[in-house]
Amino acid sequence: MATSAIRTAEDERLPMLLGFQRVSDNTAIATRFMEYGRGIYVYDTDGREYIEATASFYVASLGYQNAELIDAIERQYRELPFFVSALHRTSRASLELAEKLVSLVPVAGAHMLFGSTGSEAIDFLIKLLRFGAVARGEPQRTTIIGRHGSYHGGTIASASLTGGHHEEFGLPIAGFRHVAQPDYHGEREPGESQTAFCQRLARELETLITHEPADSIAAFFCEPISFSAGFKLPPADYFPSIVPVLDAHGIELVADEVVTGCGRTGQWWGSQSFGLTPAHATMAKGITSGYFPLSAVAIGENLYRDLERGSERIGTLAHAGTYAAHPVGAAAALKTLEIIERDGLVEHAARMGERLGARLLDLAEHPLVGDVRSAGLAACLDFLRRDGDDRPINDDADAVLERVYSKLLERGVVARPAGRSLIIAPPLVIEADEIDEICRRVSLALDDALR
Repeated sequence: MATSAIRTAEDERLPMLLGFQRVSDNTAIATRFMEYGRGIYVYDTDGREYIEATASFYVASLGYQNAELIDAIERQYRELPFFVSALHRTSRASLELAEKLVSLVPVAGAHMLFGSTGSEAIDFLIKLLRFGAVARGEPQRTTIIGRHGSYHGGTIASASLTGGHHEEFGLPIAGFRHVAQPDYHGEREPGESQTAFCQRLARELETLITHEPADSIAAFFCEPISFSAGFKLPPADYFPSIVPVLDAHGIELVADEVVTGCGRTGQWWGSQSFGLTPAHATMAKGITSGYFPLSAVAIGENLYRDLERGSERIGTLAHAGTYAAHPVGAAAALKTLEIIERDGLVEHAARMGERLGARLLDLAEHPLVGDVRSAGLAACLDFLRRDGDDRPINDDADAVLERVYSKLLERGVVARPAGRSLIIAPPLVIEADEIDEICRRVSLALDDALR
């Protein structure tokens, strides 16, 4: 290894846990140690170059080594490196960020609450929804609906909202229910139209609601596109089918924009790409391009009024986070949003996304590929295949995905395997020739896996 900080015995266990892998794989031989990054590229301690084709879990929207962003962070460190936002005090940078986000978010009458991670943003909002329910005299309205396969975080509440990996953690805790993911490619009946599929999902949602106690459900949380479920792209009729069901029962729609926000879908917010007007929204990841941990909740006007009334009666809103609204994080977010806006990166992402989708669509006839989906600057290859009668014909899609993912990594491209799909979602600053290079290597990796 190139640095003494890396364990020298190849089979030696690392003194840390890495997520989304077997604990027994926490060894030096099974781990790549990244040392340096520039643009869309990262380099490991052996000097090998990789294209970070998922912006490192959809975070590094400005890529690596953005000097302007680093300078803004350094300036804030030299002015006010830390301050808690509570007890009638906050930082100027935090207030400026709140004002900027209020002007951008797709939530009417929004007020902002900050956290450090997307998990915290989800957790905080669930907590505030409960406070609001108590404040308006509906303490029973605590149940939250999520979707199978979606990922919302790693805390107890956000992991309960997440639609998978429950049994091994003894989850979900009480108060969480789940409905189907809009996985049209994988879950449609043979010959079922997109409209009929969406109507079936709406009926499932209606059935779940009517079997719960009356007025017990507070909100339906959804990602506009569920990346972690395998880039499940909702059919055009999906949200128009389910939103009326939610409205009829007084259930609020919450958009989890942690992945889809800040330009990823070719608009500022994934909600805008699907014509949604959520009651509340959560955001993180691309908001600082990952240069500092920061998340935010856009609280809608009705809940804000409930918070105000409830805190008047009690005398306080007993909630704060030591690192929430961190001034350095606020400075990082302000500069990130400024760069995205000034440099037209939302529009650029839309253009590059069209190119990415078209290049990957050229691979749709490859023997291993079952479906190609794209939206904004994100796309996937799905390895579930269907026959001429529209019936699934292979049960090894996950195994095929792992082979292709591994072969692509050998060719120097970091993609994201999830839900039968290989996902590509590079930094917003990517250029056309870099899109072409990613897709060229994907094509080679498919052939490698086929052999």
